[in-house]
Amino acid sequence: MSVSKRNQRIRTALIALILSVFCTSATGATRPDDYVARARQLMRALYPGLSGRLRPVIIGNRLVDPVARSPDTMNTFTMLLYDFEIGLAGEPTKDAWCEGPLVSSVFGFDWLAEVKELHHLRVRGPLIEGDAEKFAAEFAKREDWTDAQLAAALREAGAKFGPDRKAEFLRSFPREQLRPFMAGDLEVVSAEFYFERNPQMQLPPTWLVQTKWRALDGRESDCSLTFEPFHGYITSISLTPVVPKSGQE
Repeated sequence: MSVSKRNQRIRTALIALILSVFCTSATGATRPDDYVARARQLMRALYPGLSGRLRPVIIGNRLVDPVARSPDTMNTFTMLLYDFEIGLAGEPTKDAWCEGPLVSSVFGFDWLAEVKELHHLRVRGPLIEGDAEKFAAEFAKREDWTDAQLAAALREAGAKFGPDRKAEFLRSFPREQLRPFMAGDLEVVSAEFYFERNPQMQLPPTWLVQTKWRALDGRESDCSLTFEPFHGYITSISLTPVVPKSGQE
C-alpha cells in the first residue's frame, strides 16, 4: 500500500471516529478528562452561530509534536472544522481537502488539576476572524484617523463592539458560558480595544480583557482573553499557571 493511500485511510478513519463522538448525545455528566466532549460543548456554548454542516477533525498533540512528554496524550489538541459533505460510504468527497478549515482551534486542559480546567484556547479561521481581518486589510493604512473615525468605520462595516461600545461589550462577556470549562469564575479587571494601524502587518482589531480567575477549590490566578469586535467571538484564552504558595504542595 502506498504512503498516500495509507494516510488517506488513517485520515478517513479519524474523521469517522470524531464524527461518532460529535454525533452521539451524552448519556450523563461529562468526565473532566473527556477533553474532546468538553471542547465540543465549549464550541457550542461560545459560537452558537457556527453552521451545523461543519465537520470536525481532531489532531492530538502527540501527532503534532512527537517529543511531547505529557503523560496525558489528549489534554492538548487541535480541532479543525471543515465544510464538506460526507458521502454514502462515510468518506468526504474527493475534493473535500482542497479548501482549508473554516475554524481552527487549539485546546489545552490542565491534566494535573482534579477538575482539569481549560487553561489555553486559540481560535482562528475565516468564520471567526474573517471580518476583522478584512477590516484590517482595508483600514490598516489609515494611521492618521482619530478614534472617532475608526469607531464610525467599524460600525459601518458591521462591528457590534467597536471602541465606542465598551459597555455593551462588557455586558456580553461570556462569564457563565466559561464557568463550567474553567472550573471557576472570571472577574473582569480591565478591557482595552486595540487596533494597530500598520500597513505592513495588518493586525485585526481586538479587545484585550484582563481578568482574575478564582477556582472553585480556592486557587487564584490571572487570565487574559482576546475577542474580535464584529461578533464578540473569543479568539484566545490564556490562564497563567498557578504557582503554589510557600509551604503548599
